[in-house]
Amino acid sequence: MNFKQFSLGLVVGIAAGAAASLISAPQSGEELRGTIKNTKENWREHMLELQMNLQIVKESIADASKESKESLRVVAAELKDSIQAWKREADPAINNLQEELAAIQSTMEELEKTINQDSKEPQPS
Repeated sequence: MNFKQFSLGLVVGIAAGAAASLISAPQSGEELRGTIKNTKENWREHMLELQMNLQIVKESIADASKESKESLRVVAAELKDSIQAWKREADPAINNLQEELAAIQSTMEELEKTINQDSKEPQPS
């Protein structure tokens, strides 16, 4: 439901309620007209106040939205920087691990060759 429909429904409901209460009240014509005039002025003041409050809320929401977008940009930039820093710090360790794994693999291959050569040699009886 959009704001215009809500406002129109609110105004129509208020007017209908005010009219029903004024018609059912036991007053003279002059008193009734005075009451209607006062009620109309009161509701007009309430509606103006409501419009001002809604405008304030709308502006507050817009400001909060802008602030949250900016905050998200800052957080995203900081997160990106943190990831890049971590990667710079982790790369040397990863390279060292890869070198050590290559050395271990080379040693294992040499051991396998040695074992295979030992198993091919004739056993003394």
